[in-house]
Amino acid sequence: MTRTPFATGRRAAGSHLADSVLGATRAPTGSYVDRGGVSRSSPESCDPLREGELWDAAERFTAAFAAWTPGA
Repeated sequence: MTRTPFATGRRAAGSHLADSVLGATRAPTGSYVDRGGVSRSSPESCDPLREGELWDAAERFTAAFAAWTPGA
């Protein structure tokens, strides 16, 4: 994957993440960070109906893991 133009190596990705978390890369609410560059999020990403659908899907996909008990 690191040989594609869309991938970032672990070291660089960690650096970008740290910059975002620590405030070196300023990203206002409603934006996203891609390799250190800040972009506005699309209108679709702020749609409450789509957010609800995504949340419901995440709950379905993780339900088995949430119910899993180690050693059972």
